[in-house]
This record gives sequence, C-alpha cells and structure tokens, in this order.
Amino acid sequence: MIKLNLTAETAEHTIIKHYLENNVSEILAEKINNGVKVEKDGKTVINKKDLRGFMSYAGDEAKKHANKGATATCVEDATVFGWAIHYFEEDAIKGNLYFNEDGTEYQLPKPVGFCSIAFNSARSKYADTILFRTISSFSVK
Repeated sequence: MIKLNLTAETAEHTIIKHYLENNVSEILAEKINNGVKVEKDGKTVINKKDLRGFMSYAGDEAKKHANKGATATCVEDATVFGWAIHYFEEDAIKGNLYFNEDGTEYQLPKPVGFCSIAFNSARSKYADTILFRTISSFSVK
C-alpha cells in the first residue's frame, strides 16, 4: 500500500484516502505527495491538491449528474472513486494549496494601491471636473 500525504478530516475523506492509497500508481502518488509546478501570478509555484478540494470537485460533478430540478442525486462508489483518480491526476484541475519552491506557503501579491474619491456633487457645480482631473493625474506604479 502506498502512503499518501493527505489529511483526512472526515469519514468520507478517510474512505477516499484509503481507496487512493490502495489504487494509485507510483507516478500519481508522487504527484499527490509533492504537487506539480504551475505558473501563478507570473511565478513558478507548487500546486498541491487535498481531500477538501476533492470533495468540492465531487459535489460539482454530482450536480452535473442530477436530473434537472432535482435537489439530490445518487452516485455509485465506482464513479466517485473514478472522480478521485481524475481530480488528483489531471493537471488542468487546480488545487487550492500553493507553495513556493522552497516549501514555504505561497502568498498572493499585495494589491498595488487603490484610489477612492468621494464627493458631494450638491456642494459644487465643478465636482465632475475635479473628479476627472484627479483620476487622470493619478498613476499606479
């Protein structure tokens, strides 16, 4: 049995983790345990997937299989296990955990800056002119 670095937080997570540990290839286990390199915000980071992300993906897939107007659907175990393999195998499906190549957690870049201008047009008949002059002279670096 292959050991996967996945944290099971619920009974459902445990079932999926157990299935994966007994059925994934060495190549897929490597991808699950170490993530894959992806470009994010112009930077190379490691994308890792987790069981919480898989459960969200499976919920979305189940909705696609539900009859129109239905509030619930039944899905066979084999189908859900197939979704699990696909979720962790497919690079086009992005996980929600990102790490720098040195192993530290990736943080989104901070916003450059935001200019907010409020005015009371009732006070000045020139308010629109002032607003547009202020915005046109503002530059973000």
